[in-house]
Amino acid sequence: MSVGRWTKLVAVTWTLLISVAPVRSEPTEIQIVTQSFAPLQWDNDGNPDGYVTNFMLTVFERVGERHQVTVGSFEFMPWKRAMLTAQTTPGVMLFSLSRTPSREDKFLWLGEVSPYGQYLYQLGTKPKIDVETIADLKDHDVKIGVQDGGNMHHYLTELGLEKSGNLVPITDYKQGIEMLYLERIDLLPLTGFLAEASACKQGYDGSLLQPVVFIEDLAKPLWAVFSRGTDPALTEAVREEMSVLKKSGYLDEITELHSAKWQKLACGD
Repeated sequence: MSVGRWTKLVAVTWTLLISVAPVRSEPTEIQIVTQSFAPLQWDNDGNPDGYVTNFMLTVFERVGERHQVTVGSFEFMPWKRAMLTAQTTPGVMLFSLSRTPSREDKFLWLGEVSPYGQYLYQLGTKPKIDVETIADLKDHDVKIGVQDGGNMHHYLTELGLEKSGNLVPITDYKQGIEMLYLERIDLLPLTGFLAEASACKQGYDGSLLQPVVFIEDLAKPLWAVFSRGTDPALTEAVREEMSVLKKSGYLDEITELHSAKWQKLACGD
């Protein structure tokens, strides 16, 4: 065989090998969006922190052993923007949010990540607001700070409180705490086991917070979700790893650890 024919044969062989060789697919890139809500998830000097953050990043690490997936970005943003991003952009993970009928078809629900129960709080230095139910507040001249577009906003609107001018939209709980202590609002919904530390973190006396009424209708676990259109295989893998880690006690362990750390960081206990 001549050198020329040999060279040509080698070239053809390599072309065939390249054409039939398996092409390694690009990793699926997931964008995480959420609102800062310590100690679940919060921005710790530019680094995502919190027990839900820790849990979900560990889930992705374990899923990555079987699926090509990377976390391309982790962004804290106002809640309405985070919700809109997760509803309109494929490949987005959002946490931590309540599972409600109106949201059911808007996301792929992955699993519970935290308990959630809120009270409406007032300052103990103000006259006591004496009510038995949330609906009773319609008979009181009070201003209630509510996250604009959030679950609480919709709930209180359905109860008719918005028509009476009781609702004051706020960006997040940090702004709400400031407004409460500056006496620009009378009531603010806060998670029971986080309320005092959240106020301390902003330099206020958390012991002044007094619960007025428990918001029983919204006492539901918080979830992690994917945007619709996310790879079904990846979605199922994340669900499986979340279940395995929770059964191992890992989520309970880091929840207790982060909550204690946040209390100490915020109030110096």
